[in-house]
Amino acid sequence: MTAALSGLTAMRVVLTSQEVVVPALIQMSTPEAGALVAERRLLLRVEGKRHDPRVPRDGIVAQDPAPGTPLKAHRSVKVWVSLGPRRLDVPALQGESLRTARLKLEQMQIPVAHIAETQNAAEAGTILLQAPAPGETDSVGAGVELLVSLGPPPFDYVMPDLIGRKVEEAEETLKRAGLRTGDVRYRNYPGVPPGTVLRHLPAAGHRVNGSTPVAFEICRPS
Repeated sequence: MTAALSGLTAMRVVLTSQEVVVPALIQMSTPEAGALVAERRLLLRVEGKRHDPRVPRDGIVAQDPAPGTPLKAHRSVKVWVSLGPRRLDVPALQGESLRTARLKLEQMQIPVAHIAETQNAAEAGTILLQAPAPGETDSVGAGVELLVSLGPPPFDYVMPDLIGRKVEEAEETLKRAGLRTGDVRYRNYPGVPPGTVLRHLPAAGHRVNGSTPVAFEICRPS
């Protein structure tokens, strides 16, 4: 029994002595990593390659087992090698609608990182600026940033006096000024030609803009 215990103890010592600690290989080149694992009586096995923005091309981006793991001598450490940042051909989006821009980026698997909006003479929803600029780049990072038009800023007007005008003339006046017609109601008013503006809100002299609906009261046709 003593001899058997001694044999087991000796075998455990031998097995333990054959274990080595896996070194950290991340960001090393494969020749450097191969030399380091060879010093520890390990083998290096390249499993594949992948794009990585943080590790230069041909540097190791991942390893298995992890650094510090005990491993028996002559076993393999698997590594994955960097292809560098993924270069993308960012499309030109300026002047496109936001919907079209999203579709183009989605097809290229480029995320939209951030959308900022500002009022501009361009139609609402039009792309004004983008970052990064169009062309091949490896600096897409979290995605493309877009500046989008909210449309022209509203202009303030002083409401004109439209009482006594025909409703068609009054509506055309609003249209030319960039204003819009709101509710239209009719009522009888003796002595006034049908279709004549009797009242409007906002009244003459009030400040209005393109978002302000102008309601009319019109003389009812006979």
